[in-house]
Amino acid sequence: MKTSKVVSLKEAIQEVRDGDVILTGGIVENRRPVAASMEMVRQKKKNLVLIGTCSLSDDILVGGGCVEAYRGCYTSNGAFGISPNMKRRTEEGTIITDEIGHIDYCLGLMAGQAGLPFVASKTDIGTDVLNPAYDNLSKTAEVARDKTMLPNKKYVLMEDPFFGMGTIQLLPAIKLDVCICHVQMAGEEGTVRIDGSLTFDHLGALCAKKVIITAEQIVPESYIRQDPNRNCIPCTSVDMVVEVPWGAHPGQVYNCYDMDIPFLQEYAKMCATQEGFDKWAAQWIFNQNGHWDYLDKLGVSRLEKLRALPPYGYVPRNKGGVK
Repeated sequence: MKTSKVVSLKEAIQEVRDGDVILTGGIVENRRPVAASMEMVRQKKKNLVLIGTCSLSDDILVGGGCVEAYRGCYTSNGAFGISPNMKRRTEEGTIITDEIGHIDYCLGLMAGQAGLPFVASKTDIGTDVLNPAYDNLSKTAEVARDKTMLPNKKYVLMEDPFFGMGTIQLLPAIKLDVCICHVQMAGEEGTVRIDGSLTFDHLGALCAKKVIITAEQIVPESYIRQDPNRNCIPCTSVDMVVEVPWGAHPGQVYNCYDMDIPFLQEYAKMCATQEGFDKWAAQWIFNQNGHWDYLDKLGVSRLEKLRALPPYGYVPRNKGGVK
């Protein structure tokens, strides 16, 4: 029996509970679920534990007071500088941060999606990731609604029992309450298609108890399954699907639209202070009834200038892109 999983953005985000351990898909300013993050701020989510990277969509959650703790490895909006809200709150000591390595993030997700409790690595040996002085895992766990979603140890060191490679590090799997991804296309029953880099979405979706997909376009399952080699997340792993065109703005979505550089520059400038973020949020989040009002405020002309040009997948600077 076919079952549609299509819901509204408001309904999907209502399923995120205070204190959840969450991951948002995409990376830096590419395919970030910005509309979903804005809706979480509107609904005043609290005490979230953010896993992975902190870029555009995540930084909005940090500025909006939704995130209390962060376990991750990358905190930047790319060319637009360090994520301003995370930078400010880290310096103020108003957010818990527990650093993990880039490869730790990848391997932890791979272990989680495979149902393994841990994996072995040597990538952090000799780094401050293993420095007990910077181990804030226990503080992070105190924030989580379900403490069993986080490991009871950040790592374990042991000698390689197989090949004599010396000291190795056992990394715990990553477990998630919720994974939210923004993609180019999804079927009405939840099958996901991503053009370009998958980043970590296909792994995170298999580590989570609940998966929310926001998509530029929702199509019949019969259509998206005609070319299964292009699909990357099965419908059996997805709980809710939301059609959210321009849902990653001001970031980019390959083959759909380019990043809005002036908007991102304004965001970086205004969010240097909490007062500035609050003013920005009043203009772009709280002054809107939802995503469609946000798009109306941006205007058709502004959005159309960002629309990707074939065969590039974005807007080249010599084809009218922002220089």
